[in-house]
Amino acid sequence: MTNNETVISVQNVSKNFRVHLERNHTLKERVLYAGRAKYRDFVALSDVSLTISKGESVGLIGVNGSGKSTLLKLMSKILYPDAGSVTVQGRVSSLLELGAGFHPDFSGRENIFMNGALLGLSRKEINTKLAEIIDFSELGDFIDEPVRSYSSGMYMRLAFSVAVAVDPEIILIDEILAVGDAAFQAKCMNRLRELRARETTIIIVTHDTAAVERFCDRVIWMHDSQVKMEGKPINCIQAYLATVFKASNDGSNKMSFERSEISAPSIETKLIQETTNQVHIKDFSEESELRWGTGDVVIEDIKVSSGSGSGLVQCGEPLAITIRFCVKKAVKDIDFGIGIFTVDDMQCYGTNTRLDRFGEITLNPGTDLITFQSSNFCLLPGSYWIDVACSAADTQAHDYWRKAVQIQVYSDKNDVGICRVPHEWILRDSQHDL
Repeated sequence: MTNNETVISVQNVSKNFRVHLERNHTLKERVLYAGRAKYRDFVALSDVSLTISKGESVGLIGVNGSGKSTLLKLMSKILYPDAGSVTVQGRVSSLLELGAGFHPDFSGRENIFMNGALLGLSRKEINTKLAEIIDFSELGDFIDEPVRSYSSGMYMRLAFSVAVAVDPEIILIDEILAVGDAAFQAKCMNRLRELRARETTIIIVTHDTAAVERFCDRVIWMHDSQVKMEGKPINCIQAYLATVFKASNDGSNKMSFERSEISAPSIETKLIQETTNQVHIKDFSEESELRWGTGDVVIEDIKVSSGSGSGLVQCGEPLAITIRFCVKKAVKDIDFGIGIFTVDDMQCYGTNTRLDRFGEITLNPGTDLITFQSSNFCLLPGSYWIDVACSAADTQAHDYWRKAVQIQVYSDKNDVGICRVPHEWILRDSQHDL
């Protein structure tokens, strides 16, 4: 629920940081070279303008170093712009860095009072909310232990519990929820939904695009210190992921002081691109950790085709994986297969021509193609690796390639898990028998 009342206005904001190229390690060096140290300016934000309305939930996405966290710190008044203005109306509660606002030698209970005072609460108000804060954090006996003994997840529990207890009108969150365990993350998201229902303005910086799509009303994509795109979550996320995966495939995603010139694909024109990953023929004289085999058949090229763009697949759309291979020596009764894995190496799916009863494959020397086609690719949002392989009847690999291609899946559905099961709901009258 949003209205037209603007609570955050960022107008033509720029922010630079000085990066020293030489460091003076001793007091003598600092005195001798004072004012002459070599440095360069790193542009964190360049002429950024945006507005956020009361009750709006906004996600800030972008690669590391794109200016998201700097923008959030300007909104929270931790930093001030070199040019332009940032206007914020309302009580702000910030969750920007683990341990920010905590003293390591104080107990969790003492830090609640100190952190609450920093957020503008009186001691009486904090006492009123103390039991609620401790109960929400679930820290139990650890609440009276010094926070230097806390894990990152315990830090997050305490910080979030204080931040949401002060009844903020605006809450700023910078990736901190990622360190919590699954149950507490769900508890935090439920509390954020409660705040959202009360027209609390929420700005979240995160790399979890699936969470942004489910929770946020609007997404702002930061790229090279500027606002690259803003609008509906699904549109911004699709353009962002297409650009990121293109940069990854091109090898141009290395962080640098110099800003790159990467343009986003046009969502409006709905350009259809194909994912093409060119690979080099492997020298089978040495086996590697990710590729091995006899070399009788060599996979030369892998092409992943979909309608969503480079490196992107939309859940539910057709997908084709085309393998170009070279037969070095005549082979009989072989099979081709694929395997799909999450980034933490959990297998989601695997099959081959033998399991699918494709028929016996016998090949003579030469080059050919084989394509795996899916009319409804149903994996849910996330990053996935695809293995490809050519094997003999006795399962000996001619060419087994681990992590040959990486894809990113997105969806406009809100299912959870790994795959989407095609389904429908039918509500029947109670008078009908089951």
